Amino acid sequence: MSKTNKFHVKEIKDEVNVTVEEERKDHSPFYLLLKRNKWLWYVLFLLLALIISIITIYAISKNLGSSTKVEYDTSGVLVTFDEGNNSILNGVPITEAYASKLFDTEVTNEINRGVVIKVKEVAFELGKIIFYSDKTALIKYDNGNYVKVKSLNNDYGVDDNGIIKSGAEANNISYESKDNNDLGIKLLYLSDGTVEITKNNMVFLLRNTDLTSNPEEFYTNLSGVSAPIKEEGSKIYYSDGTIKEDNYIIVDGEKHYPTKEETIHDNIRIIYYDNGYAEVIQGDLDIIVQKSEHIKYDDNIFEIVDGTKEVNIKDFIDIKSLELNNKNNKEMNYIIVLEETDDYAKHNASRRLPNEYVNFSVYLNGNKTNGTLVNNIKEESKYEGLELKNNTYLLYEGKLKSLEQADIKIGLWISYENITNEYMNSAFIGTLKVYVEE
Repeated sequence: MSKTNKFHVKEIKDEVNVTVEEERKDHSPFYLLLKRNKWLWYVLFLLLALIISIITIYAISKNLGSSTKVEYDTSGVLVTFDEGNNSILNGVPITEAYASKLFDTEVTNEINRGVVIKVKEVAFELGKIIFYSDKTALIKYDNGNYVKVKSLNNDYGVDDNGIIKSGAEANNISYESKDNNDLGIKLLYLSDGTVEITKNNMVFLLRNTDLTSNPEEFYTNLSGVSAPIKEEGSKIYYSDGTIKEDNYIIVDGEKHYPTKEETIHDNIRIIYYDNGYAEVIQGDLDIIVQKSEHIKYDDNIFEIVDGTKEVNIKDFIDIKSLELNNKNNKEMNYIIVLEETDDYAKHNASRRLPNEYVNFSVYLNGNKTNGTLVNNIKEESKYEGLELKNNTYLLYEGKLKSLEQADIKIGLWISYENITNEYMNSAFIGTLKVYVEE
């Protein structure tokens, strides 16, 4: 490029220097600053890049450290572990009765046991939607498919037209009817471990399966929620034996009168009685609650729960939560196993705890099974296609219906009844795995 031979007087001072600088095409002052201080800008940019790199590495490391979910996709079934799938059992041995109590407490706290009521039902083009008082909803499609939609930002995750909102968690669920025909109560057991209870047009949802149902009576065990089963003259008979007449209720032959009454959101009316009972009325719903102190509500949500606080059990029992989501249009077989490590030294474990001292519980869809870690399937011909190299102990074997989701909890603990002091400072180490039929 040829020179322009343009010169301008850049600076004049009264006493000494006159600076004359060649400029090409009248460059800007910023460009000239960069040109004169190349080394300084190089250093500054290098420092900036280094700072950005440090921040990025820190952020990635922090996220990796705080990540609790592990996901696998096998044969079209998505398997999610909430807190990783590794188990190290070296805690305090406990009795089976105490382990069962701790495990049941953990399970019921996790699913937030209790009762919620239907506040409205909306028909749309493809079916109908049941909206519950905890902001969850159940979509019942005309083709027989059901979808449970969890709340989103303290509101429903689906609108009246059946459109699931962005960000809302929605899961396909299956169902099975186990009606109480003697009392005319329909019981729909859902695969997420809940039960929808219907009497005529009245609907409420039990968040677990803890209920009593026989030809003479029906009620939820925790809070004593019952439904009206017949009306004779001025008397209404409820499924737990309570009778309502005029403005009082009769329990075990004694009359009890209201102490206060209030109406909250969604036109939910609550009548409290002097024996600790309450009556909840909303539209077609009219239920009796034996433990009125379990009634909880705020400006958006109404539920009947006991508010049991969670128990810290990590020193006694190892709890794993996993979710199986069958995305196939066919039924899939699966097994859940605990595969033992072949390198205890890698985990700084000095002694192996014999597997027969390890007990487990599996909770799925309201049902719990218990067992001991003795069924080693490593060399069983039934599972030879798995090519198992280490000791592998069967915990559960089941089926997933088409598009079904299963939420499972597994508890592992050391048996106090059988273990001796000989195995102090011992550990059993393994990896929880799920194998799905291809």
